Amino acid sequence: MLSRIAEYHYWLGRYIERSENIARVVGDYYQTLLDIGQGVDTETTSRRWEMILEISGEKESYQSRYDTVHPALVEQFLSFDRSNPSSILSCITQARENARGIRDQISSEVWLCLNRFYLELREAQWEGDADTEAINFYEKVKEQSQLIDSLANSTILHDTGWLFLRLGRFIERAAQTARILQVRYRYIDPQLALPERPIEVQQWLSLLRSVSAFEIYSKLYRATVAPMSVVQLLVLNPRFPRSLRFAASQVQDILRVLATSQPGFYKSEAERLVGILCSELIYGTLAEIEDAGVVPYLIQKEREIDTIGNYIHHFYFAYSLPGFAQAQSMSQS
Repeated sequence: MLSRIAEYHYWLGRYIERSENIARVVGDYYQTLLDIGQGVDTETTSRRWEMILEISGEKESYQSRYDTVHPALVEQFLSFDRSNPSSILSCITQARENARGIRDQISSEVWLCLNRFYLELREAQWEGDADTEAINFYEKVKEQSQLIDSLANSTILHDTGWLFLRLGRFIERAAQTARILQVRYRYIDPQLALPERPIEVQQWLSLLRSVSAFEIYSKLYRATVAPMSVVQLLVLNPRFPRSLRFAASQVQDILRVLATSQPGFYKSEAERLVGILCSELIYGTLAEIEDAGVVPYLIQKEREIDTIGNYIHHFYFAYSLPGFAQAQSMSQS
């Protein structure tokens, strides 16, 4: 397969996953407002929108354009602003452009669903005046993203292109899970006695909902919400589809299939690094994460995932990094 075609598949997967994660985080904000009720002060509201900007990775870009964190401006920026590369509309626009480049390799169902989704978003200019309207809008974005993923799995040939599409989806998911947890962990004080602070409990439940983990958490941990139990589920759980460990293991498996590597061997630096990451997540303990500090630990994991993504790009889609060929040959010796 041509590297250009592989890259189209890869970024199609990443952009769809990114749009879904933005919709999850913003939509959950409105769900939390409904749960809490009226009476949230302006300072708290601004702080939560600032947190959402930080999760999106576009906080500096927003601050370069606007002086204040205003809910309507932030929501427009994250949902419909074409100049923001991480807005929902920008992600779906880029996903559509990548799909156009591989139109002959994806099914008509996937193309029609994605194209319809793009056209609906392009015409939408809603500003989220009503909480229920906002929830419905972001739920629809999530549903459309999941529908595209489901159609791709059920109507596209499971060949190299499909593997790159899945690779993009899971490496984006790993990065987003690490980022969502580390940012929100900093905004919630985990040292407070949760039973005595209902608002803190609500924020942890909000975090779980934003990654579709609330029901699973309730089944696995029946006691009161505990910060480190949330960390254990979202970082170390091998069966939860949105955990860091699960996503990293999927990336490792896909890279191994693409490279036809035997267990214990690797053919690229991306394979080597994701192997190290998976080993740490498999054999690491909750106590070790707590000793290292949850936030520093997650920041480091996010950097490692970004590095893996960079090596995937240079190994499959571009020229080798300086010294990369030497590292590759050493891995095969």
